[in-house]
Amino acid sequence: MATKTDEQTAIDHLEHAVDDLKQAGQEAGDEIRSTIDSAISRAREALEDLRTDAGDRAGRFRSRSEERAGEWQQALEDASEDVRRELGVRAVRVQGNEETLDVIEHELKERRQAIRHS
Repeated sequence: MATKTDEQTAIDHLEHAVDDLKQAGQEAGDEIRSTIDSAISRAREALEDLRTDAGDRAGRFRSRSEERAGEWQQALEDASEDVRRELGVRAVRVQGNEETLDVIEHELKERRQAIRHS
């Protein structure tokens, strides 16, 4: 699956190719200019297809991610307290930066307060 970076690179290459073709068209004779104009048109169509396909793929990926997150949430809610505790501990252990740990810490404080007041 192409990543956003790969797609952006492809778009960048096509845009540069269109610019090169425009430059060549300005310097070319009438017969060659017609061929270059046709190539520019095809390149622009390809660019539009890339942009459209990227947006469609992003939407489908976002939808699948939301569905998967919902399934995981339901599985966690259905799990025993011991399982949830173990998953929480493991989730904390795999974190690799302090910013993420700060977010987790903040969430833990809010959850602790909610439990105390319920």
